[in-house]
Amino acid sequence: MKQLTYLNLSYNNLHGDILGAVRNLKDLSHLYLESLNLNSVLDVNYLFTLKNLEVLVLSYNNISFTKSFINSTTSKLAYLMLDSCSLIEFPQFIGYLSKLKWLDLPHNRIQGIIPRWIWNNSKESLSSNLLETTLLVPPPLVTVYNISNNFLFGEVPTSICGVSSLTMLDLSNNTLNGTLPPCLGSIGPMILLNLARNEFDGMIPHVYPDVCALRMIDLRENRLNGIVPRSLGNCEMLEYLNLGDNQINDTFPFWLSGLAYLKVIGLWSNSFHGPIESNLSQLNFTSLHILDISNNNFNGEFPSNLLKSCHAMNVMVGQDELAYLDIIKSLHWTNASLGISMIYAMKLMNKGTKREYAKIPDVLMAIDLSNNKFEGFIPELTGDLKSLRMLNLSNNLLNGSIPPSLANLTVLETLDLYQKNLVGEIPHQLAHLTFLSVFDVSHNCLSGLIPHGTQFDTFGSSSFVMNNGLCGSPLPNKCTNGENAPSPPSYFKVDNEEECLFNLDWRIVLVGAGVGFLVGIVIENLIIDEKKMWFLCCSKKMAKGWEKVRKGLADKKICS
Repeated sequence: MKQLTYLNLSYNNLHGDILGAVRNLKDLSHLYLESLNLNSVLDVNYLFTLKNLEVLVLSYNNISFTKSFINSTTSKLAYLMLDSCSLIEFPQFIGYLSKLKWLDLPHNRIQGIIPRWIWNNSKESLSSNLLETTLLVPPPLVTVYNISNNFLFGEVPTSICGVSSLTMLDLSNNTLNGTLPPCLGSIGPMILLNLARNEFDGMIPHVYPDVCALRMIDLRENRLNGIVPRSLGNCEMLEYLNLGDNQINDTFPFWLSGLAYLKVIGLWSNSFHGPIESNLSQLNFTSLHILDISNNNFNGEFPSNLLKSCHAMNVMVGQDELAYLDIIKSLHWTNASLGISMIYAMKLMNKGTKREYAKIPDVLMAIDLSNNKFEGFIPELTGDLKSLRMLNLSNNLLNGSIPPSLANLTVLETLDLYQKNLVGEIPHQLAHLTFLSVFDVSHNCLSGLIPHGTQFDTFGSSSFVMNNGLCGSPLPNKCTNGENAPSPPSYFKVDNEEECLFNLDWRIVLVGAGVGFLVGIVIENLIIDEKKMWFLCCSKKMAKGWEKVRKGLADKKICS
């Protein structure tokens, strides 16, 4: 088939000299040999005989290349994919591919430094290797530079801002340090900036007006300080902002509400402070899926308006297809296209620990306000966030009761209300939350019978401990009138009923004392002295009995 131009043999169990078998296909432009279980040394000379070959995919094979080959600068090879090929060094023939635009080498075992000759017009992806070197700046025409998951050290040179075509820069999971070049915010076409899990310090660079095309900014787990630059509000296409686990000292960046496409806000484990509710009256987080502001110093009234503004959480999300929050960039060439998907990642508190979500499902809606100093009641409007799957309000200064409206969160999977001051009963309606797998109301002042049925029968005693008024399974203390007895009255009812009981007690004592006094006078004149002495003795015993009843009622305590 001498005129064949496109051949895809991927995902088979082939072996032998594959390149030798296709060397006569002179018109071949696209060759896909991905995941063939190859385990061999490939002869590079066969590649150079395919004069029209533009795309070669050899990813997910165990291969190496011959080191002796005929130099050929006439090759049209522009896209070379060698992902997960067990390579231990950079293939030398790459330096002779003068038309190379895209080189994919992640998830290999390449060590040492990056040779200069590899930069010949390539758009590199060298992530997940064993490179131990300082960061080398790619040529000006590189569009995607992914060198994450290596052992890079040192500072990021300011010359990287001269890579004027850069659209994606991923330096995450290295040991890079120093301050970030201020010019990073001036790279116009860049849509993704991922510098997570390094050792950067200093301020977050400003973004220049009318330049920012960023859709993803991930700076988590560094040592950045200062404030969140107000200029990030110029990034109108921003979808993902994660500044978690740094040393940022600022108030809540309320101006983020103006970013219509923002889906993820991660501000956890910083030094954010001050109230939120009083400063936020008109918010419009149209597309927000995840809000994590945990482990900060926010205080003041519970931020009801912030929750109310999360409009995407008010609508149930379809679950027909499993999709993830990501950026897909398409690179096109003749008769084919390459989709590069940069998937958003996030750490979220789940089951008491921060869990790494390498992929964020599109249906995942989460709010984490834990470990702050918010005060007041949990508002009923929280039940309007119908698509919410994770809600963590633990370790704040909230009080009042658990709103029954939380039962409207029908897809809720995690509910953490570990507090100090919540009172009243656990709403029995929560037993209808059939997706609930994590539930914690421990260390509060709750009372009454623990709901039963569906998911509640799966929760252990740790979900309910340190609530002296709770009774029923799985706690050892049983309800006084049996498992099916009605729960004790809530905190607010107890106050009134207690007062009524005291009033009734004193009336009984007074009436009883008055009647006893009159009866005593009458009888005193009718009975003999011995009988009188006997009656007085009995009267004193009765009076002591009433006094014990009165003191018993007065000593009743409630959790406050």
